[in-house]
Amino acid sequence: MSRLNLRIDTLAMLTIWCVLLLAVSTSGATSGANLTVKSGGGGNFTTIQACATAMAPGDTCTVYAGTYNETVTLGAGTAGNYKTLNVNGSDLVYVQGFVAASYAKIIGFHIQYPSSPGSGCISIPNGTQYLYIRNNVLTECGVSGQTMINLPWPNTGSYIFIQGNTLSFPCVNSGSINHNECDSVYATGDHWLIENNDFSHYTLSVLFLTKYAIFRNNTFHDQYETEAAGNYHTDTFFSEPGVSVPVQYNVMEGNYQYNAFGPDAKGLLAQNEGCGGTCYNIIERFNIVSRIGGGVTSNDANPGWPYFKVYNNTFVDPESDITSSNPVTDNHTYGGAETSGAPSASELNNLFYYSRSTGGVTAGWGPYSTGNVSTDVYGYNLVWCPSCSTIYSHLYGSGSWTSDPGNKNANPLFVNYVSPGSLSNDYHLQAGSPAIAAGTYLTTVASGDTGSGTSLVVNDASYFQDGYGLSNAYSTVQADCISVTTVGNHVCITAINYSTNTLTLSSPIARTSGDAVWLYSKSDGVQVLTRSAPDLGAYPYGGGGTTPPAPPTSLSAVVN
Repeated sequence: MSRLNLRIDTLAMLTIWCVLLLAVSTSGATSGANLTVKSGGGGNFTTIQACATAMAPGDTCTVYAGTYNETVTLGAGTAGNYKTLNVNGSDLVYVQGFVAASYAKIIGFHIQYPSSPGSGCISIPNGTQYLYIRNNVLTECGVSGQTMINLPWPNTGSYIFIQGNTLSFPCVNSGSINHNECDSVYATGDHWLIENNDFSHYTLSVLFLTKYAIFRNNTFHDQYETEAAGNYHTDTFFSEPGVSVPVQYNVMEGNYQYNAFGPDAKGLLAQNEGCGGTCYNIIERFNIVSRIGGGVTSNDANPGWPYFKVYNNTFVDPESDITSSNPVTDNHTYGGAETSGAPSASELNNLFYYSRSTGGVTAGWGPYSTGNVSTDVYGYNLVWCPSCSTIYSHLYGSGSWTSDPGNKNANPLFVNYVSPGSLSNDYHLQAGSPAIAAGTYLTTVASGDTGSGTSLVVNDASYFQDGYGLSNAYSTVQADCISVTTVGNHVCITAINYSTNTLTLSSPIARTSGDAVWLYSKSDGVQVLTRSAPDLGAYPYGGGGTTPPAPPTSLSAVVN
């Protein structure tokens, strides 16, 4: 071969390599190395920490079956080049805990520390972003007296995804006689998605101080006040900042809570008496709450929690005395939802069911209370309480239930109701249910907005969410879609300006001032409006809604 030909071939090869390098650099991602951990040898490493230390951005570390007595500290990946720690196939891999990092994924581990349950689990450093915690089992571990998935305060982290995990017995050994459980998740910062998890045996399940967060399609159960720290009140969702911090635009959707034991066991408790006006806008919708000791409440203190929207939920057997066999004889006047003192609060299209025909509530009962704030919206709810002597209106302990517009007192005709808290209960509606198409719209087109276009001004945009930027390759968070004027006329939201009540739409839609605006589909894309008006409760008749996920089975805890 001549020197000329050799030079040409060399230049051609260099050109090809340059093109390949350019393609890799502009794609923003590399495939990374696939590393393995086998405790008995035969892999690249025998400890998870050694593998985590060796990882470069884009690498995957696959861990094979075994018990690894270590708390693993991850280094950060980069955008498009995640560091991934996962488990080989269906192997059982036990580890005491992780210290997480940005652009990282922790997938498939059994994370537990039963010999020192106030240690381990998952710690998230301040400033962490784009972290995925998926399909793990977390039990008997946590930061003592704090939480199982823990962040420091204040936290500036963002885009935290907790998906498909099972969390139980935070900070305690499950075999202990005297439990002193801590909390499951401490969510602070912005842009969180907590979905499809199973939570049990906790004091507070999700303590949220978040902005732009969605908590959806989770299961919460076996919430015992006697197991809580010092018999503390227990809550599925809890927020009480005590300082000026933005806790805004949080959505609780499609969750299923059952069997919360104790008179001060609640679903959602949000209190903002020390928030300094920076806490507002919670949407609670399409949730099932079955057999809990307390209710779903906002705070009574002025100014309350503004824009607290409670609609299309099903509350079954609230405020039952489920710590003993004694019937309820107290005079509580809210059982399902309370938003007293909360400006612009709403209680719409909910279903309240109290099953006891005898020996149950013997005094007056009010399923919800909004106080007497002029901006509150309430009505179009259904209640069924055969033993109630009186059912009150939205006013705490007074007023007639039917004085609120659209309210009904009737059996909702569930598909199957066995007993309080039974997993055999099916809260979908039978044909002929009085809850079918008995609901109302959420807001109306604002005065002066007539015609068409993709910018729609409504009287209250706080009923809706625009996806909060949470949709990506690992989550499918969709913006709400709405119907305007008629049920069949629907369009999806692309952005919301809450200060001007302006919805930006994916395509133009015709409207006239005062036209009804309904929710057509929610954050998981499920259509919830199928008839001329919404059905009451969490499960639209004939489909729609989300069946509660079955609790996990065949889980085991191994003492190291």
